[in-house]
Amino acid sequence: MFESFRRSMQAEASFARGSALLEERKYKEARDSFAEATLLYPEHDQARALLGWSQYFLGDYRGAAVTFKTALRRQPTWEGLHNGLGWSRLRAGRYQLAAASFRSALDRNPDYVDASNGLGSALFERGNYEAALPPLEKALSGSRRLLSRESPDVAVLRGKVAWSLYYLERPREALAMFIRASLAAPDSHQYQVGMGWCYLKLGQKDDARAAFQRAMKLGPNDESVREGLRRAGI
Repeated sequence: MFESFRRSMQAEASFARGSALLEERKYKEARDSFAEATLLYPEHDQARALLGWSQYFLGDYRGAAVTFKTALRRQPTWEGLHNGLGWSRLRAGRYQLAAASFRSALDRNPDYVDASNGLGSALFERGNYEAALPPLEKALSGSRRLLSRESPDVAVLRGKVAWSLYYLERPREALAMFIRASLAAPDSHQYQVGMGWCYLKLGQKDDARAAFQRAMKLGPNDESVREGLRRAGI
């Protein structure tokens, strides 16, 4: 009994150390601490959950998916584990499975902003823009409530909403989204490209040309920029 207590206390110390390292974005060291905690005390579900996120941030998406699935066998109602599994599958290119995981997270917490973002992103990657748009818009609305200003992450989300609108033949709404995203991330040529294609759909070739020229300065090797300039008359 004493040995079990000692191991649980050591596991808690490893967990605390890993949590501090994760806050500092020292993901490799955090992963090692969380792995130690779960080895000492396999029932430490929080340590296993954060082990999964540490693996995720290190780019070990397959390992993260295995860890999240292991944790879900003990804690099937934790929406954060479903969300972590979803993002791991998304980064690994398994979009259909990712969407299923995000839906499981949202079944347990319909207001889960990160899971809405994940679901919309998975559907977006599959080219299902009509289905992707509602969760992406919901995530964008939720992110704006959580953050006082437009962060780069929100700009990326806004860009996905914009491209979805564009592919759904709603170029005027898409243009407004691209403009707002470009204001938050002025060094990203992708939003200028999006603006250019929207202007072309709206028949505004001069504006399209200007947008593609701005994009060319920011991303000169992008083939879509050269194609846009060609269609805009250069």
